Amino acid sequence: MGQREFKFDPVWAITAIAIGIILTLAATVGAGQPIDLEFLASGAFMGLTIYLTNLLLFAALSPYIGKCSASVYPFVRLGVAILSGLAGWEIAYSILIVVQTGKIRFPGVTGRMRWMLIVTVAITILVALFAQGYNRLRQRLSETIEAEKELEVARSIQSRLLPPARIDGDGWVITALNVPAKYVAGDFYDVLRHDDGSVGIVIADVSGKGVGASLITASVKAMLPFVATGSVGETLRALNERLIGHLERREFVALAYARFNPATGKVQLANAGMPDPYLISNAATPLVVGGDRLPLGLRPDVHYQSVEAQLAPGDRLLLLSDGIPEAPQPNGEQLGYDALREMLDRESSLDALIERIRARVTSIDDDWTAVSLQLRTS
Repeated sequence: MGQREFKFDPVWAITAIAIGIILTLAATVGAGQPIDLEFLASGAFMGLTIYLTNLLLFAALSPYIGKCSASVYPFVRLGVAILSGLAGWEIAYSILIVVQTGKIRFPGVTGRMRWMLIVTVAITILVALFAQGYNRLRQRLSETIEAEKELEVARSIQSRLLPPARIDGDGWVITALNVPAKYVAGDFYDVLRHDDGSVGIVIADVSGKGVGASLITASVKAMLPFVATGSVGETLRALNERLIGHLERREFVALAYARFNPATGKVQLANAGMPDPYLISNAATPLVVGGDRLPLGLRPDVHYQSVEAQLAPGDRLLLLSDGIPEAPQPNGEQLGYDALREMLDRESSLDALIERIRARVTSIDDDWTAVSLQLRTS
């Protein structure tokens, strides 16, 4: 902090000179004296000298000042600034006397010099206060820019961890959407290819938002391929047992896992706290899983049940996070599951559905994630 704060800055040097001229002019008028260009030049010189003295004194004392607590630091800084201002005044005035008379003499605080001393203290306090405010603003701006850069990197990494937004298979297609409410999302989705030819589809919502939640999503994504070896219910049970040892208190993961068999069109689904997915055929039917639906990571020994559905050509399976039905409408109410269900049909793409939803709501206050699996008709 000291090196950044106490190095010579031409902008502050010019500022000190300008303040010296302005306050010297004010002091001249206040004392009822005629405006004297030489006296104004003396004020400018004093402003510069005070700035340089202030800079040197703070550079010398910075190791000690830096040890002060945050609450005491501003007062110590202002006190040292005033001390350096008085020293700068002595130095500047002594130099001016030498230039004008050729003699070395220490200034006395009488007559016009009293006003010069007042100007000096005023310059010192103003410059010190401006400098403190400027440095705090610059530091906060720098921290904000750095934080935004880190968040942009985190979002870029997170987006690269997600599968492509469109995956084409033999007779089926998966499309997905992930819109974070902040730089990084707590929602995520994944698509797994299993050795038996089946396709696993995962959608999850991690408690919290921001970078912390994104780190949990990365951890869950890394665990999934190692536990998704049995049925969908067994997969959630195994994942829950692993997360119990990794998550802190009040951290949890809501997750739905569907396993699709392209050869038969059958889908098995287990749900740990996510909204009911929809089977969209002639109508949109929610796939409700019975038994425990507790989010992962909250309690050990949870046994998750599953439900099975049959997809025909043209049918669609839609998994989504709660940020979509809970998005606010202009009247202040949430969109709701009933309104969402009325928008679902076999013919509309996921992008078209999301556009209709965007037209109904005012903002994205929570992450939006949706994954659609559709069987081709030919």
